[in-house]
Amino acid sequence: MRAVLLSVFPLWLIASPAWAQEAEEAEAKATSEEAEAEAVDEGYPMVYKGQATAENSQHFDLEVLYHEGQHEEGYKLAKARYTANPSDVEAAWHTTRFMFEIGELIDRTEAAMDKDAFYMEMRTIADASHALNPSDTHLKFAKGVAIGRWGTHKGVIASLFLADDLENVWLDAADDGAVYSSIGGEEQLPCDVYHGLGIFYRLVPDYWIVKLIAGTKGDLQKSLEYHTKSNTVCPGRISPTKELGATQICLGQSNRDDALVAQGNASLKKVLTLEAKSDKDRLDHRHAQRMLNDNDMACGYSRDGQQDLDTDQIEQ
Repeated sequence: MRAVLLSVFPLWLIASPAWAQEAEEAEAKATSEEAEAEAVDEGYPMVYKGQATAENSQHFDLEVLYHEGQHEEGYKLAKARYTANPSDVEAAWHTTRFMFEIGELIDRTEAAMDKDAFYMEMRTIADASHALNPSDTHLKFAKGVAIGRWGTHKGVIASLFLADDLENVWLDAADDGAVYSSIGGEEQLPCDVYHGLGIFYRLVPDYWIVKLIAGTKGDLQKSLEYHTKSNTVCPGRISPTKELGATQICLGQSNRDDALVAQGNASLKKVLTLEAKSDKDRLDHRHAQRMLNDNDMACGYSRDGQQDLDTDQIEQ
């Protein structure tokens, strides 16, 4: 067909730079549309706002591996690409995201893995990439996740000096208006930033000396507001529902509000009705049941280990 069309067009039109550019743009658009159509045909229909597709993702194969839960393989590929090109924004945040997923399923006491070194590497990649691309939403989120996970691994009280940096980068991400979803909605922005802020404001103690040391402090009411926002905009997800329950119980206990504690237990019971699609989801099911059995876990709950939030640990 192309040969026939070329035979009937005047040679001067074919030679026109403007026409050639338009033709190239049209062909590129057609190729992109075809790639997106292929992604849909492969079983990835457009469901979520800002959803990753072959058209809008530079590393769609990494998106597929993330969606399929192939985190070890994805990490190796993403890290190789990041190492080859440290200015590659997508390769950077894909690397840290796979690292987060791997770390979530390994207990902090697991001798086979040095989680301190692992999370420090995650922080190094996130910090360096964010410094090069400070306006990229995913790198803002990745930096906060890396700081947060290193912090809960070391202990919230021991890592308070990082709290202000984490809070600022996540507040920036929450306010920049960017929308993203992984293929199956496993990660959604800004909902997961709201989710992270909700955890942050619950785990950081609400105490004057914390504000003095860290430049910020916890706030259970803010935690509830951010978790509510996350679950309202992106409903029906296991981890955000579980964390909402933890905050509801913690704030209810703090205020002696039995009704709010009851809401928290209802949220945790709801978690158990949601389909677990991954090992992380199944872990969250077990943790939700633990908090149902012992509400006193709620304030210091973290997936990677219960946090001791006793402010007497702080040297005054």
